[in-house]
Amino acid sequence: MNKYLPLVSVAVVLFSSVAMAGSPKAPYVGAGYGINSSVDDNDLSSTCGVGGVACREVCDTDRAVNVYAGYPVSPNLAVEAGFTDMDYTARIEQDGGAVRGDQQSQALTLSAVGRKALTQNVGLFGKVGAAFWESEAFTSASNADDSGVTPVVGVGAEYNFSEHFGMRAGVDHFVSMGEQSKIIESGVVGTADTGVTTATVGLHYNF
Repeated sequence: MNKYLPLVSVAVVLFSSVAMAGSPKAPYVGAGYGINSSVDDNDLSSTCGVGGVACREVCDTDRAVNVYAGYPVSPNLAVEAGFTDMDYTARIEQDGGAVRGDQQSQALTLSAVGRKALTQNVGLFGKVGAAFWESEAFTSASNADDSGVTPVVGVGAEYNFSEHFGMRAGVDHFVSMGEQSKIIESGVVGTADTGVTTATVGLHYNF
C-alpha cells in the first residue's frame, strides 16, 4: 500500500486548496481509453493445481476503458460517477499449457473530485471515493466470480480546448478487487485479491 501513498498525498493536497465560494461550473461527461496493471505473478497461483507446477503471467497490462459524469458543487469541487472496464487484470498459463486462466474486472465508482486551475485552460484534479467492483476468474479447472466495495483514489490533468470540449489524462488506483490471495489457491479457483491501477486519456464535454 505504501507505493500508492504519493497518489493519496497529491489528492489530499488538491482537496486542501478547494474553495467553496463562487457558483458551480456546468456538469460534464467524458470517456477515456488506456491500460491497466495486471495481477502480479506472486498473486496468480502457487501450483496451478496440477503437478505442483507454478503458473506464469502471460501479459503485464491490458486495455482499460472508462466513462464518467460529474456535477460541480463549486468551481473547485465536483461529485463524479463513473464506470471502468479493466478487461483482463490477469492472464495465466502453466508451462506446457496444461492450465490456462484469466481474471476480468470492472467497477462502478462514486468520487469527490477536487480541482485546481493552473491557467485558464489547464488544471489538475485529485479524487477520492469508493468503487463497487466485480471480478470473474475463468480457468481450465473451473470458474469463480466475486464482488465488493473498495476505496479508489486518482490524480490527473485536464486541458480545455474550448468552453465545451476538453481532454483529460488520469491515473486511478483501485485498492482491492478480489477475495482470495491467489487465483488458484490449494486447488480452489477464486479471484485474486489485489490492487489494480489504470491510466487513461480521453475527452470530456462541459454542458
